[in-house]
Formats: sequence, structure tokens, C-alpha cells
Amino acid sequence: MITVNDVVITESDILAEVPSHEQETNPRLAAGQELVLRELIRQRGAELGVNADSAEALLAAVLAEDVRTPQADEASCRRYYEQHPEEFREGDLIEVWHILFQATAGLDVQKLRARANLHLAELHRKGLGQFAQYAREYSNCPSGAEGGALGELTRGEMVPEFEKAVFAMPEHTLAGELVETRFGFHIVRTGRKAEGRAVPFSEVQDRLAAWLEESSYRRAVHQYLQQLVGSAQIQGIPMQGSDSPLVQ
Repeated sequence: MITVNDVVITESDILAEVPSHEQETNPRLAAGQELVLRELIRQRGAELGVNADSAEALLAAVLAEDVRTPQADEASCRRYYEQHPEEFREGDLIEVWHILFQATAGLDVQKLRARANLHLAELHRKGLGQFAQYAREYSNCPSGAEGGALGELTRGEMVPEFEKAVFAMPEHTLAGELVETRFGFHIVRTGRKAEGRAVPFSEVQDRLAAWLEESSYRRAVHQYLQQLVGSAQIQGIPMQGSDSPLVQ
């Protein structure tokens, strides 16, 4: 049983909510946290005198009353634009090959890294001519059957950490160190590289402003809901670090 400022959330309430959280690591915990946040919003709505015909409408009304974020002016947009130039390019192309040493549950990550580093050192000694053979023999990616070839890639097609690493490399080179991503460790080589262009600030300002405002709003909502949790009397469930959709 969970209580939120002496309001009871029953076991049957939680079980009814669980199917909506089946993709979570702990569906029951996620369901309980979601119900706690909804109850806190309901209580805050009652304090504000908000009337709404659905949980979604109530949430929107409460947030409209309690959460304020600034508009992204030209100066803040330009500052972000100048600090992240790689995000505002188009037409950049690079040929990429890789060998993936996949990190899976229960695997010793340190041993995996050491094995990948061993093969990387071997390739630096033997030369790029051996890369395809190593990819076919060691890569956990389907591209291994093609010698590790990923083809010509553009910005936005890769996970950010992989993209940053490969576009920082000169063409026709083997990376000096492993590239680490959420998938594991990659030995990477590049082929032809074609430079695109920097998109002018005037072309991205409106889109950038909208994105900055949305990001700011999401952070503010997250902080607001955490403040509600922190000021409430909640028993029967841990709430720190909740990943409920309400706080994303």
C-alpha cells in the first residue's frame, strides 16, 4: 500500500497501471511512481481550484499555473549555435568501417575492452589491409560479414559519441583508440571524407529557439515534479530518480 499525504493508492490501483509500464525494468515500481505523481498533481489541482475532465488536462492546467520558462531570445540561440557548430552542418559525408565488441548483460566490460584494445594494437602493427579479415572474425555487428563496412554516413545517422569520433578523424585512417558507445567498443577506420557546409544561423534560428524552449520546459517540469515529491508525505515507495513519463 502507498500513501500520498494520507491518500491511499491501493494494490489494485497499481496492478491496473502496470500494463502501461511493461517496457520498464521494474513495471510495478514504475506504475506506483506514476500513480504517486498523478495524485500529487490532483492534490495541487485541488489547491489551485482547477477543474479538468481528464488526468492529461489536469496536468496541463497545473503546469500552466506553476511552471514558467523564459523564451529563447536571439542571444541565447546564437550562443548555442556558436558553441555547437557540429550540430549545424549539412552535407558532411564519411566512409566508415568498424569492428564491434558488443557489451552484453553479464559480460566483464574490462575484459572486453582489453580484448578490443589488443586487436586494435594488432591492426596498427599489421596495417589496414587486415581490417576486413578482423571484422569478419571478431565483429559482433552484421556488417562484419562485409568487412565491417557501414558505407557513407552523414551527420545524424549515428549515435552521438560514434558520430563525434568518426567525423573528427582524417580520411583513410585507423582510429588510435577505441570508440565507446552504448553498444560496446568499436575499432574504427575511415575512407573518403567530403566536407559539407555550415548552415547559416538565420536558417536555423527559429527551429533552434523552439528546441531550446522545449528543452528548458522539460527541465523545469522535471524539477517542479521533484519539488512536489520532496514536499509531500509519501510512504510505501521510493520516488528518487523516478523515470515516469510525467518527469521526462
